[in-house]
Amino acid sequence: MLTRLYIDNFRCFVKFEYRPARTQLILGANGTGKSSFMDALAFLHRFATQGESFVDTVNERTRWLKQLAQTFEIEATLNGSDYLYRVVLEPVSGRARVLSEAVQVDGKPALESGEEVRLYNDCFELKRSYQPDPYRWDRSALADVPPEHDLEKITRFKHWLGDLACFQVNPFAMSARAEVPQAGLAADLSNIAAWYWHSAALLRERAALIDNLRAVLDGFLDLVMLESIGGKVLAAEFVDEKGTKAIFRFNELSEGQRCLICLYAILHFVLAKGNTVVLDEPDNFVSLREIQPWLMAADDAVLDSGGQLLIISHHPEIINQWATSGGVRFVRDGIGPVRVEDFHSEPSYGLAPAELVARGWELG
Repeated sequence: MLTRLYIDNFRCFVKFEYRPARTQLILGANGTGKSSFMDALAFLHRFATQGESFVDTVNERTRWLKQLAQTFEIEATLNGSDYLYRVVLEPVSGRARVLSEAVQVDGKPALESGEEVRLYNDCFELKRSYQPDPYRWDRSALADVPPEHDLEKITRFKHWLGDLACFQVNPFAMSARAEVPQAGLAADLSNIAAWYWHSAALLRERAALIDNLRAVLDGFLDLVMLESIGGKVLAAEFVDEKGTKAIFRFNELSEGQRCLICLYAILHFVLAKGNTVVLDEPDNFVSLREIQPWLMAADDAVLDSGGQLLIISHHPEIINQWATSGGVRFVRDGIGPVRVEDFHSEPSYGLAPAELVARGWELG
């Protein structure tokens, strides 16, 4: 699980440090960096595991700082070992460049990259060293590490970071049609049809998803992929009280139905695998009576799988359930840097946490 995130000189983050719990609610007013927090995690995911360039990231340095270097650090506990990933980025002589990049496992080096790349095996012995490609100074050395038999520790971290998922469910972006199956879910779930085409072969996860959807969606029977010219179409099958069945294309469902299906898909196919998941406003378009069963199921999934769930939300039901036991606030004074404060409420007020937030009485 993610145990620490440090960001310096990226948007509104200056020497920002956040130590998340296994399940946590993130609160904060507009403009306090909640979306930028997700963007930073998503960038590190793409940069360190997919080899994406960071040329756009250097253009998002903190406006009021004069320093050039941007620093990102991730700490995670995986299989009983503590991992630290650190990367420093900077434009040098008009070019974007990775100044340094390193992975440590329990304080010992697994990867060191700067003027030279040094890769260590699972016994922390130097395996090989080489000069980085001068034409790829804006790329991650970690992303190029192959999955070799004596590199299991660093490969484990890459897999964890590669599976780290940030979602902002958007029913208006979702397409019912897919030309080819896709293994990964898009951040906005726009490729839900292509992803489900690929993932439906996972029978256990699919059965759990369908069982939950039958319990929370009136008359729901199944999710099916219909044949179509040049691809397939995702559809939902329903039955009425008279036993009459009907099939609706995914785009014909309500926004709330689409979001709920996606939330349970994330739960069973992503969170239940023990991954770290960040969800931005999962309650949008979903009613009070629908979000509560999902929250309970998500709690169980985290407990069973050892995964991690961080939720950004202002939904009263989520605030009342999670704020006092695991809530934090992102706080920002004017246009200054963001800091993290634990959520505290005053019992003598006699108000639920959601009511305190609504009145602006929550305490840092």
